Amino acid sequence: MWLNRLFNSKKAKRLTKLEYFEKFQLIELFSLLHQAEKFMKLQNNSDPEFNQFKDNLTEEIYEIECNNIADFTRIWDWFKPNHEWNKATQNEGKNLGNQIFKIADYWKRNQDFLPGTKLMLNEENGVVLDVEINGIFGKIRWDTNKENDIEDWSGLLGSFFDGGGKILNQDFKFKHINDDGTLKNNCG
Repeated sequence: MWLNRLFNSKKAKRLTKLEYFEKFQLIELFSLLHQAEKFMKLQNNSDPEFNQFKDNLTEEIYEIECNNIADFTRIWDWFKPNHEWNKATQNEGKNLGNQIFKIADYWKRNQDFLPGTKLMLNEENGVVLDVEINGIFGKIRWDTNKENDIEDWSGLLGSFFDGGGKILNQDFKFKHINDDGTLKNNCG
């Protein structure tokens, strides 16, 4: 089944830099990151870990802005719930951190198959399973009532997108499966 999808796909057109920035809301992300930088500078905190994170964040923002190919993986990791940003800013920076994470998470899910990512291909919805093969994720459980409807796309993210694959809104609700790919219990 997946071979048909792979070989019957038409090559997707590459995005221009402007289209890429619009698709991933990168202008908004940079604006939010500069707000985060300003927020950190206004904090009166002498904790060495806080100051190290503040310095790392500032350096990362400027490094990303100067690179022609932006990689937001560290931003994505730092702004995950209960990671560095939340630890450093507590509740005060939570809303700003959530906004940054939402944009960085959408970007990251379009770079790698990540466990729990909800996606669509040929009008079929599915989720990337938390199954790793040689450090790579890519087993997709499709939203069907079949006991075991899994395809292996490990290492084929580009082909997945070229074949028309898309990342769904992560709040999407499946009909037959749970968010972890297990079959829903439809009894009672």
